[in-house]
Amino acid sequence: MRAQGFAPEVSQPSKDATPAPRPSAGRVRTRLLGFTGGEGHLPRDPVETSRDAAVSAAIGKPPRVEFPVGWIVVARGPGRGAHFALASGVSLIGRGDDNSVCLDFGDTAISRQNHAAIAYDDEAKAFYLGHGGKSNIIRLNGRPVLSTEEMHNGDEIRIGETVLKLVALCGADFTWTPEPGDG
Repeated sequence: MRAQGFAPEVSQPSKDATPAPRPSAGRVRTRLLGFTGGEGHLPRDPVETSRDAAVSAAIGKPPRVEFPVGWIVVARGPGRGAHFALASGVSLIGRGDDNSVCLDFGDTAISRQNHAAIAYDDEAKAFYLGHGGKSNIIRLNGRPVLSTEEMHNGDEIRIGETVLKLVALCGADFTWTPEPGDG
């Protein structure tokens, strides 16, 4: 029986107890939020990527370079100021992370997947806009896009409250594709 006013007995750690293992003092990997892997996304670990580039250079293998053909810039609406590089071929537009142009800024009139697509054709040296078949209409310079339409530098695309502007790099005056006779 314990007397009142005294603290209860506190057990002492056993002399045989082993201490918890300490973390190693080596490099600690930190996952950067928003850096997801996959094609068209930023690398999972920028340090590993720079090492891979150094190894590629050391063995004489050039690093993979993707040439921009133009950019899409959010001119008005949610996400104003955001910009996306366009590559040759088809670039999908939508709110989902797997789109080339991910417009997840709160405009719910934009579908998650393939609301629209911008294509740059190297042979024609031209940009094209196509509707993804979603219920909300997209507009090119104020006109509804019902089939594939050719685009030009400075054209505006409106989807919901969001207005996008095409900034073209490639076209009739410039292309990354080597011409016959170019060295």
